[in-house]
Amino acid sequence: MGVPPEVAEYVGAAPWREWLKRFRAGRMLAALRRRRRAPAQVVRAAVADRRDRSAGRVPPPAPRRRTVRSVVWLPAGPGSGAALLDSVESVLASDGEAAQVLVVDDSSGDAREAVVRERFPEVDVVRNPRPSGGPPSMWGLCCLALRRSLERYDFEQWVKLDTDALVTGPGFSEQVLGRLSGHPRVGFAGSFGVRADGVPEDRSLHAAVLARECGSDRTLAAARERALGHGWREGDVVQCGVCVVTRRGVDALVGGGWIDWHRPWHSLVSEDLALSLFLAAEGLELVSIGGPDGIFAVANKHLPLPREEVADGPWVAGHSVRAGLAGEDEATLRDFFRERRESWPAP
Repeated sequence: MGVPPEVAEYVGAAPWREWLKRFRAGRMLAALRRRRRAPAQVVRAAVADRRDRSAGRVPPPAPRRRTVRSVVWLPAGPGSGAALLDSVESVLASDGEAAQVLVVDDSSGDAREAVVRERFPEVDVVRNPRPSGGPPSMWGLCCLALRRSLERYDFEQWVKLDTDALVTGPGFSEQVLGRLSGHPRVGFAGSFGVRADGVPEDRSLHAAVLARECGSDRTLAAARERALGHGWREGDVVQCGVCVVTRRGVDALVGGGWIDWHRPWHSLVSEDLALSLFLAAEGLELVSIGGPDGIFAVANKHLPLPREEVADGPWVAGHSVRAGLAGEDEATLRDFFRERRESWPAP
C-alpha cells in the first residue's frame, strides 16, 4: 500500500523511502544522509565566528532576565538567515516587549549571533554545537531552547515558530492567551486535527513511527502507555510549524523528566510527536487553534489560505510562506506581509 498523499506531502518523501524507514537500517541510512554535511557546516560556522571576532563584530551584552508573556523561539539552520530576520521582525512588530525572541542557531553561518543581534540587539541567541541535520531530528534543539528560556526568562507561554512561518497579525501573545484561557488543562496548542482550510490532517505517519520505535525505547513505550490511559488517540499530534506550549505544559515537561529523553540519532520521532506524546502522558490537553475557526493558518509546505485572507482575517500566524495558493513564491509572500505589518498599531 502506498503512503497517503497528505502523509507524503508532510514528510516530503517518496513511498519507497517510507517503506525503507520501517527498518532500523533504513532509518540509520536516512539519518546519515541528513547529517552528511554536518562536519563542513561546523567548520564554516567556526570560521565565520573567527572572522566576526577579528573584525570587532562583537554582539552587545545578552538580554537580562525579564518577565514576558511569551518566549518565541526559532530554529535556524544553514541558509535561513534572511528568512529568519524577517520572521523575527514579524514577532517584534506584533508583540514588542510582550515577547522575548530566542534564536537557536543550528551551527549555521548566516544565522549566527553577530548577524542576528546586529539587527535585533534584544534577541537572544544560543548555538547548537552539533548540527541536528534538520527535521525530524530537532528534539535536541527544542530542549536546548527550553532550557535557555527557563534560565533567562519568566513567561506564560512558550512558542515555536519555524523560519518559514510569520506572525501575521498584531497582539500575538494576547490573542493566543485569550484563545487558551477557556482550557484549564491545555498543555499544547496549534494546528491539530483539521487545518484552517478545513482539510483533515493525516497523522498516520506519526502513529506508525511511534509503533515501530516503542519496541526499542522504554521512555517512548512508557509515555505511550500513559498517554493512551489519559485518552490520547495514537497519532494525535500538534503541528510544530507554529505551536504553543503553555506554562503548565513547560512545567510538566521538566517535572516529568521528559526533556531529559535522549533521542536516538537514527530516530524518526519529530519534536511534534515528542511534545504531543509527552504532554498527553502528563494528562494535559492538546488543543486546536488552527482549524477554520482558529487563529493559526498552518500547512506543511504552503499557506493553506489565500494570503489576503490570512492578512485580513483572524489569523495571527501563518505557515508555510514557502508558497501561496495562487502560486506566489516566498519572496513575494514575505513582501506582501511586510507591507501589511506597516499598518499595525504599535505594540
